[in-house]
Amino acid sequence: MTAITDGPLAGPSPGGTDTVAPDRFREAMTRFAASVTVVTAHDADRPVGCTATAVFSLTDSPPTMVVSLTSASSTLRHITTAGLFAVNVLPWRLRALADRFARLPSGQRFEGVEHTAGLGAPLLTGAVAGLVCRVTRLVPLADHKLVVGEVLHAQTEDHEDPLVHYARRQTRPEA
Repeated sequence: MTAITDGPLAGPSPGGTDTVAPDRFREAMTRFAASVTVVTAHDADRPVGCTATAVFSLTDSPPTMVVSLTSASSTLRHITTAGLFAVNVLPWRLRALADRFARLPSGQRFEGVEHTAGLGAPLLTGAVAGLVCRVTRLVPLADHKLVVGEVLHAQTEDHEDPLVHYARRQTRPEA
């Protein structure tokens, strides 16, 4: 048995001819069900945010979240400057916010969206869960950055079904 080390792995480089084709990989990834979140931060004048599904908890001691954002993301720039961000897990009822925060120009995303701003990063009203995090590390990886954050505040709402992204569509878990 070969041990895996912290160094580079032997073999072809990612995306090389010995790896799965990108379109086949993307198709397989559509079968990973993921909570739909809106990741938010404050800039100097207003709240900012974007839709994200590459979000996960890393550890509970200390409570830590990881968010993957494209390196070109304007939300990422604001998170880096502010040093704080929030992860808002959307409920089925607020599914329109997923498209809003993914498609509208940055300056229009929060227009008419209820939120709380007093905890360091915007928390969306009605979110299934909201976590405010302090950035502890940024890890560049391909064309993305992993934003690692220590959780400073967490709140939940139990009466809502979460919005889930699966097979290229929005759905909710079946009971």
